[in-house]
Amino acid sequence: MSSTITMAVAKTESVEILNKPSRSLWEDAFIRLKKNKAAMLSSYFILFICLVAVFAEALSPYPFDAQYMDKVLQTPTWQHWLGTDALGRDLFSRIIYGARMSMAVAIYTSLISLVIGAVYGAISGWMGGQLDSFMMRVVDILYSIPTMVLLILVKVIFDAANIFEDPERKAYFGIVLALSLVGWVTLARVVRGQVLQVKQMTYVEAARALGANPFWIVIRHVMPNILGPIVVLLTFQIPSNILFESFLSFIGLGLQPPFSSWGVLASSGWQTMRSFPHLIIFPSTAIFITMLAFNFLGDGLRDALDPQMKGR
Repeated sequence: MSSTITMAVAKTESVEILNKPSRSLWEDAFIRLKKNKAAMLSSYFILFICLVAVFAEALSPYPFDAQYMDKVLQTPTWQHWLGTDALGRDLFSRIIYGARMSMAVAIYTSLISLVIGAVYGAISGWMGGQLDSFMMRVVDILYSIPTMVLLILVKVIFDAANIFEDPERKAYFGIVLALSLVGWVTLARVVRGQVLQVKQMTYVEAARALGANPFWIVIRHVMPNILGPIVVLLTFQIPSNILFESFLSFIGLGLQPPFSSWGVLASSGWQTMRSFPHLIIFPSTAIFITMLAFNFLGDGLRDALDPQMKGR
């Protein structure tokens, strides 16, 4: 009797499994990601910051460079929620405009680094042999140089070239170029390792046997199957770029006043930190919370895209 019941239960479970709709890896990953409350909350916050950056002019109560000399270094009030700086400019408005510059630099440089690193790593991993060895030695040389030293070196060389006369455009493109040329190295190593693993798979061998073009194999079969680790690494690189941009602006190699970024605001607040701490607390808090949100999202994506987490 008990064996009959067991067989019936097993049969019912097998029928349910067969009737269960199949889902792709990305659908399963999204379902697991939605269960991670910290990652979802972080994604909503990041979306909110991006919207604030896009609609900064509409959301800002004051122009970013408007000066009110009768309200210099004012502490937070109902009229100026986060106070004013040494030139009487509304700090809340400047933080909103600073989000536009900081987020734009972080996202654009991460995407440029992704393209460079993905192409470089895919070529190295797919071709193999001496070309792979040579390309990886170049990466090792760049990787051995401290990131901050290389970043400052590229920025100084670009500034010395005087390609742009506009100081804002010159500083912006200098930061983007420096972060892009530094950030692709780690992505290239990750992509190469993933390509070396995936190109041994059966479906890649089958595509080769059918005479498919190697370029088509990489684009159609290899790259879609290594997007998971790349996306996760990208979410961790964006907060790093935010920090690097803030640091460059802090030491005077980034944007300069009156233009606004979170690093510029933190640098200005540092000079009057003891007397007027609100000038550094609020920009630093914006940097901290945004970086924390990206890190939480990266952790959530890493767990969601892990095949071993399937079914949990």
